[in-house]
Amino acid sequence: MKTLPALTSLPTRHPQSCASLSLPLLTLLNSILPRPPALTLSIGSGPGLLEAAFLQQYPERGAAPTSFYGVEVVTAPASPPVNRFLPEQNSLVVSGTWAVAGEAEEAEGLVFVYPRQSGLVARYLGVGKMVTVVVWIGPRCEEESGRKGWMTASGKSVAFFLP
Repeated sequence: MKTLPALTSLPTRHPQSCASLSLPLLTLLNSILPRPPALTLSIGSGPGLLEAAFLQQYPERGAAPTSFYGVEVVTAPASPPVNRFLPEQNSLVVSGTWAVAGEAEEAEGLVFVYPRQSGLVARYLGVGKMVTVVVWIGPRCEEESGRKGWMTASGKSVAFFLP
């Protein structure tokens, strides 16, 4: 795995991440996501920089049994893997941008990092019967327009956080 950049208290853009990363963001995630051994999935992990930095800061989340996974779309056999930072034992792949990881059935926390399809949130909430916390990292306008639909589609009350 590649070496992680040093994070500070100031949000900093990194070429491998859609989100600006900072130590306060990791602290916020750790404070609102369900505690281990509860399962949390980070959907749209891409190269896994946010997730790897989170696990480096809070290693108990990645210890056995693993309670934190990054989820990304599988690449073509001839292509290099998208994940470059997240340890393999904390990485899951799905067959496409529409697909829901089977582990979602047991997840209590979901993190969405710039999802490409807003319907994916509703699909995860439909499968994730135990979800209590959803974190949306991405454009606020997309979240605001979709949240009511996600809640209606899932038929449950979950806490949404927008770091």
